[in-house]
Parts: sequence; C-alpha cells; structure tokens
Amino acid sequence: MNKIILSLCAGSLLFAGLPVPKTLEADFVQTVRSPDTNRTLSYRGHMLARLPDRAKWIYTKPMHKTICLDHDRAWVIEPELEQATLYRLGHAIPLAAILQRAEKIGENRYAALYKGVDYEITVDSRQRLESVAYDDDLGNRVTLRFSRLRTEPVDADALRCEIPDDYDIIDGRMP
Repeated sequence: MNKIILSLCAGSLLFAGLPVPKTLEADFVQTVRSPDTNRTLSYRGHMLARLPDRAKWIYTKPMHKTICLDHDRAWVIEPELEQATLYRLGHAIPLAAILQRAEKIGENRYAALYKGVDYEITVDSRQRLESVAYDDDLGNRVTLRFSRLRTEPVDADALRCEIPDDYDIIDGRMP
C-alpha cells in the first residue's frame, strides 16, 4: 500500500514569497502512477492542519482511512482492518520545508529540491497551494491536488484522532 504523509513542520510561515497560513483545510485528490505499468491509483479525502506540526488526513475513497500527524509521530487508522498503526515521522514529507526551498519556474509554478527529491508545486492566482508532485522511492509519480482550500482557524478537537477500543494497535516505529 502506498501512502503519503505530509508533515507541515516550519520555522517560518512565509516561504519563497508563497503565503503559508497557520492553519489550512482542504479537500484532496492523491494520485499514484506507476512508471512500469502506467497504472494510476486515485485516493480522495479531506485534510486539516495546524502549523507547525499537526494534521489529519481523512481518506474517503476508495477506502476509509485516517492519518493523524502529531509532532514526530503518525497514527494510521484503518477501519476496514480494525487496526491503528503508530509510525515515526522520520520519512514524512515536510511540506513547509519544501515550500521554503521553492523557486519560481513559471506562472504559478515552483520547483524545490529537498533531500534529493524534486518537487513540483503549483499555486492558484492568489498564490494558494493547488498541488504538490514528486517521484517516490519506488519511482511512482505522486500528485496531491488540493481544492476548496480554506485558511480559517482549525479547532484542535477536529484534529483529534479516536481509536476504537476494539482495534488492534500496531507499533510500526523502528528503533
């Protein structure tokens, strides 16, 4: 299973001239295209975030899954499997750090190099984030498209993740 975990850690809230709000909420579509088969998997959902270090990604299609980011850890809650897995965020994609390195390459287009990975960023006419694309460790093309982006304050309770008592808990953290 390919999953994306975008962490939103930042030291500053302005990056390369791109305004980055303290909070954001958006619908998203994540596509993962395999270079070998040219097959594309598509996921949809809703996300909420409070910078610098909290976010909640609620996947609704093709299956339900919730990813909760809190500082240096992530919970992946999968109702169909009745399990929750705890991960360290060492391999998360730090969106804010990527945006901080972004350089304008065209109208509403930016590029950033972070830890050897090239990221393509697009923004709308108001300089709000529209998409982030990159090639993952397996060579898949991952694209995250945001819509209905809002920057009103996000209630801390909305970021809370509930794990049902009867779910299996898996500790996926590596030493």
